[in-house]
Amino acid sequence: MAKPIEPTPVLKGDDAYKFVAEMEKQEKASAEEKARVAKGASFIQSLLTFTF
Repeated sequence: MAKPIEPTPVLKGDDAYKFVAEMEKQEKASAEEKARVAKGASFIQSLLTFTF
């Protein structure tokens, strides 16, 4: 039998500040990248044709 999954601990103190600082450093996706991802997602969506 599988072990139960425990909840993720809450970040506190310095760990929380470091996490927020790392998240703020992340760059936003460019319009070109967003368009590429949307095109790929629509292609995958076109392949998924479920009929029940």
